[in-house]
Amino acid sequence: MKLFYFCFCFSIFSISTIFSQDVFTNSSIPINKANPSIGYIELFAGGAFGYVDGFAGGASINFRHSNVLFTLGYVMDNEQGGLEYVDNTLIPINYYKHYRIDNFPVMVGFYHPFRGASLSASAGLSLLLYSEYIDVNTFSIFSSNATEIYLNTTMGFPYEFNLKLFSKNEDAVVGYGLKLFGNLGKYNYTGLALVFSLGNYK
Repeated sequence: MKLFYFCFCFSIFSISTIFSQDVFTNSSIPINKANPSIGYIELFAGGAFGYVDGFAGGASINFRHSNVLFTLGYVMDNEQGGLEYVDNTLIPINYYKHYRIDNFPVMVGFYHPFRGASLSASAGLSLLLYSEYIDVNTFSIFSSNATEIYLNTTMGFPYEFNLKLFSKNEDAVVGYGLKLFGNLGKYNYTGLALVFSLGNYK
């Protein structure tokens, strides 16, 4: 929890510092002032802790108009539990219990490009599915003949902060950086991930 508050405060400080600077030098991302709208997709992977501790990853579709950012995304947070039981019928097979969060956020936030990089902060609402299941796989992303033993659907309050650098290639911009993300609610989590994005900034 202390790590979450530190990351949250650091993100707010970074955003306030950047927004107080003079905007755009000659090396800034090219933006058409007549039509400053852009769109890009993101993929990210990392780890999360909270109600479910483990591997986390996801994807999102983003649209920016002026400095307002709209995001439609998906986040998956997985945790492998202990050995549940062993099937000794013919060949011993180990079955493991898994915990999983599937989150579908819709967020609105602010986007600020500066000097070949960008900062963004978003928050919103989400449809969240929490499930527990038993499977032979030890890595909970992959499921084969999984037996679901519990499922609950609820609302969440997602948030994220992004810091990205860009590699310019004509109209396409490839971005890479760090994403701090999470969810507030019954099934809360906080995660840190590497993020990759591709969009059109013309």
